[in-house]
Amino acid sequence: MMILRDNTKYSSTVDNLEAYLSLQCIANRQVSDLLNDDGNDLLIYPHSFCQCEDEVGKQHLLSLQTQWKDKQCTKAILETGNMVGFIGVNGQSVSIHSRFPEKAEEDFFLHYMLSRVLCLNIVDLPHGTTDEDIFNFLLYLFPKLLNDALVQGVYKEYRRNEYNDANVRGTIDINRHLKMNMPFNGRVAYRTREFSHDNHVTQLIRHTIDYIGQTKFGKALLEKDAEIRANVSQIIAATPHYKRQEREKVIKSNSRIVCHPYYSGYTPLQKLCLRILRHEKIKYGAKENCIYGLLFDVSYLWEEYLATILIGQGFEHPNNKKKIGRIHLAKYGMYPRYPDFYRERDHTVVDAKYKKESTRDDIHQMIAYMYRLKGKYGVFIQPGDKEDRNFDYLLGYGEDNNAELQTYLYPISRVTSNYKEFVAEMAESEELLKARFLLEK
Repeated sequence: MMILRDNTKYSSTVDNLEAYLSLQCIANRQVSDLLNDDGNDLLIYPHSFCQCEDEVGKQHLLSLQTQWKDKQCTKAILETGNMVGFIGVNGQSVSIHSRFPEKAEEDFFLHYMLSRVLCLNIVDLPHGTTDEDIFNFLLYLFPKLLNDALVQGVYKEYRRNEYNDANVRGTIDINRHLKMNMPFNGRVAYRTREFSHDNHVTQLIRHTIDYIGQTKFGKALLEKDAEIRANVSQIIAATPHYKRQEREKVIKSNSRIVCHPYYSGYTPLQKLCLRILRHEKIKYGAKENCIYGLLFDVSYLWEEYLATILIGQGFEHPNNKKKIGRIHLAKYGMYPRYPDFYRERDHTVVDAKYKKESTRDDIHQMIAYMYRLKGKYGVFIQPGDKEDRNFDYLLGYGEDNNAELQTYLYPISRVTSNYKEFVAEMAESEELLKARFLLEK
C-alpha cells in the first residue's frame, strides 16, 4: 500500500516509479468527473451525497507530472490535495492521511473531525487500514444521515395493496374474487392504492440497521444517544413486513434513487444504505482503470469542525448547498456570496482554510467580504503546529486605517499513541480559539 499525506508533493524513485504511473487514470482529473463515471465504485463525502459545488468539483484528486528522456519516463512528481481516505486502482492501493500526525498510519485528526462533525461520542474508533476498518468509515455516516432524513418524517409513498374482506374501499378484483370467494362467503377481493410507511425505501433502511447492528462498532453507533435510538425505533415500527431473506430483492427495488422535494434527506441516506448492504469494503478490484475507494473532503470537514466552535461564539455560518445565509456584494440581490463565517457585531469575517497557504484569490475574496460587511478583522484559520506564529497585516482602510487581515494558526495535536490524550490536547486548542473570539457583552 502506498501511504501519502494531504497537500504534500512527492517525487518518485527508480523503485516506485511504476506505482506512481499506475495512478495516471485518477491523476489530473476533476472530482466531478470521477463521481460521474459510472464504472467507478468511488465514494467521496460529502459530494457523493449531494450536488458537487462547481469550485470543489473542479479540484483535482491528485496531480501527477512526468519527466521523459528518450521516450522513456524517468521521473514522476505526485501532489495530493484536500482529499484523505483510501483508494485503489489497477491493483495499486493508496492510503491518504492528514499531514499532521508523525505516523501517517495513526491519523487521529481525521477521526476527531469526523466525530465532531457527525456528532459521534465514541472513543474506540477504527483507525487502521484493513478492509474491516475502512468499511467502518461508511458506518460513521449512517447515524447523521438517518437523523437528517427523519427530521422530514418517516418516508411514505403510494403502494398497491390487495385485500379480501367485507370492508370494500377500492377497486374490485373480479378474477381474484371469483377464485377466492365462490361460493360467496361475505368477503370481496379488491385492490387499493394508499400511502404506506412500509415501502422499498424504509425496508432498505431497516435492512441496513439490521446489517450494521450485527457488528460491534455498528451496534455502538446505533445506541450512541437517544435521538438515534428513537429514529431506529421509528424505522422498525414502520416496517412490520420486514424479512431478512428478502434483502437482495429490496436492494434491487432501490436501484432508482429517490428524488422527492419533500423527502430530500432520504436521497443521501438511500445511497449510503445501498453501499453498506452491498458490502463494498473498498475492495481493490482487478478490473483495469476501475476506481474503488472511500475519500473525505477534509477541507469541508475542517470548515464544519470550526463551525461547532464558532457558532457558539455568535458567528453566522452561511450554507451554499442549502442556499441560506448568503450576502450580496451589490444592491438588488446582485453577486450572491457565501463567506464561511461572519459576525456583524464586531465586524469580523472568518475564512476556514485547510490548505497550507492562502492564495492570491483567497486574499482578494476575503477583502471583498470585508468591504461588503464593513469588516474590521478578516481572519484565515488554518491548522498548524503549536510553535507556529500568527500573522497580522494592516490593510490601510476603515476607522483610523486599522482594518486587519490576520492568519490564525490553529494548533493540531501531534499525539499518535493515545486517542484520549489527543482529544484532551484538541480541547485545549478549542478553548484558545474561543478565547480569541470571545464576544464581549
